[in-house]
Amino acid sequence: LVSPEDSDALLARARAAAAAAGGYSGDGYSEDDSEDSEDGYSGDGYFGGGYSGEGSEEGSEWGGVVSSGPPVDTVHYNVLLSTLAMARRWREALELLTRMRERSVPRDTVTYNAAISVMKSCGKWKLALKLLRKMRSEGIPPDTITFSAAIAACSREGEWRTALRLLDLARQAGVPPNTITYSAAVSACEKGGAWAQALRLLVGMREEGVAPDLITFNAAIGACARAGEWERAVSLLREGMAEAGITPDVVSFNAALTAHANALPPKPAEARALLDSMEASGAPPDRISYNALISALGRAGEWEAAVQVLRSMESGELQHGLAPPLRPDAITYTAAISAAADSAQAQAAIDLLGDLRSTGLPLSTLPFSRAIAAQAAAGDASAALGLLRELTEEGLKHNAVTLNIVLRAAAEGGQQEAALRQLLQILSAAEAAGAPPPADAETLALAKSMIDALAAPAAGQPGPGAQNSPGDRNSPAAQNSPSGLSAADVAALRPRLRRVQASVAAAEARAAAAAKRAEEDDRALASIGDPK
Repeated sequence: LVSPEDSDALLARARAAAAAAGGYSGDGYSEDDSEDSEDGYSGDGYFGGGYSGEGSEEGSEWGGVVSSGPPVDTVHYNVLLSTLAMARRWREALELLTRMRERSVPRDTVTYNAAISVMKSCGKWKLALKLLRKMRSEGIPPDTITFSAAIAACSREGEWRTALRLLDLARQAGVPPNTITYSAAVSACEKGGAWAQALRLLVGMREEGVAPDLITFNAAIGACARAGEWERAVSLLREGMAEAGITPDVVSFNAALTAHANALPPKPAEARALLDSMEASGAPPDRISYNALISALGRAGEWEAAVQVLRSMESGELQHGLAPPLRPDAITYTAAISAAADSAQAQAAIDLLGDLRSTGLPLSTLPFSRAIAAQAAAGDASAALGLLRELTEEGLKHNAVTLNIVLRAAAEGGQQEAALRQLLQILSAAEAAGAPPPADAETLALAKSMIDALAAPAAGQPGPGAQNSPGDRNSPAAQNSPSGLSAADVAALRPRLRRVQASVAAAEARAAAAAKRAEEDDRALASIGDPK
């Protein structure tokens, strides 16, 4: 409706116009459409009476207006709701819906379409469904735009089953899906890893006389790519798109290249041939294309060829047409590190990680994790511990998978005390930051096993938790420890392990609650088709 640059100005004007009809009561959106607190609500927030995030009315964005001015109708609110979708301000959208009810301003299909689009833009797919159910209960008929927006909201979260059920509901309601509707549903299947369903949708839409477009095909190829269905991906790219009169773009080719990398077994030769054909097809390869090729080579065990592609990018050899040479990014290096790690080339993985760090490119946890896995697979616990320490020093996030790899390697390599000392530092840092511990049940079991092993007398000497005063680093246990782990260290570690245990229990409770909410969502979705 308006450009994003004008959204703030329109927001200000529309707010003033909407507020002129009377002061805002601030009761929040309380029409039994609440969502879980994990999604941004609290008991006294939008759905419990009163907006809890903005303070008093005078201090809020809606306060300070007089109860006079021009009349405000549905169109004014619809304009503002449409603008909120671009501004990604879902809370204000809910407030506007409440205000319309309080001011007896009729809400129509356009109103709900705009509100659902706001939820789509903000990743609030459950709220989008609740709004759809609400409009049905008010006797407001949904149209193709309504269902397309709701399905797109589900698509962003990979909720493909819900998307398909919405598609069925649209047909039952006599609302014909169009290309946008189907494309959103295919995208949901792509993100949810449901490649077979994506292909069935592609066939079904043609049978219904709905023409797929470039977005539809790219999503379908992407769905095949995630599953490694490379032959189907290439078939869609070559035959399917040609039959539909659609020219593939670089996104189409990159999705097909990814399918070759994810195939079992990987197909590096076919991936290279496909990449070589891109320029002649009018879609010159980009950095993502070569990253996919490196992944295909690496997963096929051709790590040296993968590194050679990286080196060609570093030297500026890869140039297509008048475009500047393609240079590697952090993902390129990570793919090459993974290639070395998958081929048990521990030193090559470390060297490549060093190359990445020397470039000044943004670092992430993944390249460190892959290099750590390579050292652990080679039985070099000291190197794995060293990389874990460097990951900490870089200020990067730890995760349970990498931490467990290091702990297992340390246990097998006799580096229990060094591992426990680092574990203590990592858990202490997470606690100080108020963050959940980057650990899981396996971390807990490995740590407890190490502590028990160290606590047992060995060679006539007590373990770090057996005798001697806490913190006595001159004790025999501390002197014989490669890391200087003391009884005080063990005493400090135990409560943090209990915190891990509590975190694991909480995660299990959240999973159970999520399963229960999923059942409730299914029942709620079924009720959308019944306005009553």
